[in-house]
Amino acid sequence: MTKSEAKIRLAKLRQLIDYHRYQYHVLNRQDISEAALDSLKHELQQLEEQYPDLITPDSPSQRIGGQPLPEFRKVPHRQRMISLADVFSVEEIQAWEIRWRKVAPHRHSDYLVDLKLDGLAINLRYQGGVLIEAATRGDSVTGEDVTQNVKTIEAIPLRLRTDHVSDQARRLIERGEVEIRGEIVMLKKDFEALNRHQEKNHQASFANPRNVAAGSIRQLDPKIAASRHLDFYAWELVTDLGQTSWSESYDILKHLGLKINPKMKLCQTLDEVRRWHEQIYNQRVKLPFWIDGVVVKINNRDLYHDLGSVGKTPRGAVAWKFSAEQATTVVENIVVQVGRTGAMTPVAHLQPVVVAGTTVARATLHNADEIARLGVRVGDTVIIQKAGDIIPEVVQVLTKLRPSGTTEWRMPRLCPVCRQPISRQAAEAIHYCTNRHCPARRREHLYHFVSKSAFNIEGLGPSTIDLLIEEGLIHHPADLYHLQESQLVGLPLFGEKKATNVIAAIAAKKQVSFDRFIYALGIRHVGSETARALAGKYSDLSKLITATEAELQAVPDVGQVVAKSIAEYFADNKHRPEVHRLARLVDITAPRAVYGGKLAGGSVVVTGTLNSMSRERAHELIRQAGGHPTNSVSAKTAFVVSGDEPGSKVDQAKKLNVPILNEAEFTRRLK
Repeated sequence: MTKSEAKIRLAKLRQLIDYHRYQYHVLNRQDISEAALDSLKHELQQLEEQYPDLITPDSPSQRIGGQPLPEFRKVPHRQRMISLADVFSVEEIQAWEIRWRKVAPHRHSDYLVDLKLDGLAINLRYQGGVLIEAATRGDSVTGEDVTQNVKTIEAIPLRLRTDHVSDQARRLIERGEVEIRGEIVMLKKDFEALNRHQEKNHQASFANPRNVAAGSIRQLDPKIAASRHLDFYAWELVTDLGQTSWSESYDILKHLGLKINPKMKLCQTLDEVRRWHEQIYNQRVKLPFWIDGVVVKINNRDLYHDLGSVGKTPRGAVAWKFSAEQATTVVENIVVQVGRTGAMTPVAHLQPVVVAGTTVARATLHNADEIARLGVRVGDTVIIQKAGDIIPEVVQVLTKLRPSGTTEWRMPRLCPVCRQPISRQAAEAIHYCTNRHCPARRREHLYHFVSKSAFNIEGLGPSTIDLLIEEGLIHHPADLYHLQESQLVGLPLFGEKKATNVIAAIAAKKQVSFDRFIYALGIRHVGSETARALAGKYSDLSKLITATEAELQAVPDVGQVVAKSIAEYFADNKHRPEVHRLARLVDITAPRAVYGGKLAGGSVVVTGTLNSMSRERAHELIRQAGGHPTNSVSAKTAFVVSGDEPGSKVDQAKKLNVPILNEAEFTRRLK
């Protein structure tokens, strides 16, 4: 066969193999036997070996990469991969509908109800119709490039099909980029087969399919991912290909060669959604994959996007989780954990038990009041559940099974770590260690300091922090910037490469915005929003450190309790030197102000529905201009932005003589 003949033959083989992939994975049909399909793949592989320059990126032979990857590359998402808010009852789903209808009172939509698969969310990027990148959700802004592993999944097309889409969509696909999101899962039958293989080889069994799916995609060797027989279901067409609804998006996804959930349903009312939720709950055991609820999404795509987001969750969709699975076990001990602010959290140590597919050995008991309400004692048999199928908690004590000789549990008088007194304010439910320099608080503070919302130092997880503390290498955050590679090489699990990476990761985070610096200090009651308000008020660290309680209370979002906490923190003769030492080691930058700080220090209230932007976007613009978005009108409010149907906040502004701006005036104010 000549090269030109081989080129034609390869093109036909690729097309035919993809056709049968589509028939099997998307349409659930099998037109030829697996042996015949394997024979076609074998012929393709032999021709490509003979003519390697004819190999294309969308060839089936490219599904399994060659050499293992050295590491995963970080890739930014073009659009954030935000998560959904969870609801667990009819009342909560009704409250969600009421909330979005208040934002868009005169607009209507049916609902698309999809299965909430228990897997790993992935963003696929196609260029000219060919898969060029697959990335994990990550922190919603930046994910990891796992393209080589994702290519091993037969259900994901390496080239999009365009023979059944509109001419406009075809041109957009062939000339530009298309982004598609979905869930990588492991089917129950493949999970069971994998565990049988593990047992046969005297290896540990896996806990649940989701862990296998996520772990397989994060293997550096693509051959491991290929051996796990993973599956994929698409649930979002990010790119605008002319679709006006999410249900239309699903039709396009299927035509493009992707599998969609077989139980997707359009519902006209919430009552219809409720009935479908109940049906799916009863059918879930018979489904080929694990699910933990359904996703309810406003089907009208324009309305969905116009509603915007609240924090990290969209207004137009919600995850209606199933009731948490429950199990019984015995409380072996109740141990108090000390957090970074000194908060004492009692935790039940349990006889290990499987709940919702994972083994649970600990459950939070929240605080002393909750223990008293439950009446839980060491030795009790309790019912535990995973709230939202995630966080284990004790929900009931089976007192009839209580052994004799048990006693009521009481909060200790001394901190279990530093042995200093603990206290509890009259208006609070939490007990606190009174020793600001308790080793446990210091350890939790270091965890907090390197976290994503603070300095975001990669590679410094709790186990690494623990090791550095135990070796006496760090006591305070500033100590991290004095670490040297020579100190790390030779520590447990530390080779030269890891030591180099850790030192490089710390060095890469020597520049930090003022608000992140404040948040990273771990001051009690100071979250990221309060830190942002403080950074907007004070031009540098020295002014913040010397601010009085009265001055601090003038900052938006800072009340008497928060102001006292901040002042006491900086007044501490051990805290202040450490803060100054840290400030000398890093470069503190001012928070970004896109509009030159035109609203610097001003509190702004947005009320009613804005036509050109969501409430979240308006708040973002206010922050970028140096202002502070708040929800209540006071004499200190700079102005109120009034949209359609504003409600009582406009009346409050009039009484207090606070300026009221319409949407156009607000937009001009920012320019």
